[in-house]
Amino acid sequence: MLKHFDREDLNQLWTLVKETLSIRQATSDKEKELWVELKRLYEPDVEDQLWTQTQALMHDPVEWRLYDSCGVHHVLSRDQEIFMLVERDYPLRKGLAIVMISNKLQVENYSQMANDLILKIHKIANSSRQRDD
Repeated sequence: MLKHFDREDLNQLWTLVKETLSIRQATSDKEKELWVELKRLYEPDVEDQLWTQTQALMHDPVEWRLYDSCGVHHVLSRDQEIFMLVERDYPLRKGLAIVMISNKLQVENYSQMANDLILKIHKIANSSRQRDD
């Protein structure tokens, strides 16, 4: 789905969802899922279960893809997935960053965005943080 989005589409979707759900509560599971995923994408919370517990469950093999049309990268394991904006810093664990680097970023076309993203994840993988290993 993200292949067909550009960044402006994604930003408009986030704005629309925020406006709609400020007027009324989400009623369907799909609306709730969309809200959660977009909120994680645009307003990451270090206390969120995604960052505190889920990453520990993501082991090799994973797929790591970049959707450069909208500036989103996606990490997918058998039963877990994380969407992230390229330019944002998220509380990725060193172990997951190592798995991501090991499995290589999948891109349709090489770009500076892809190179910058690889360098950012490589820096996390090589960090000396001990709290999350």
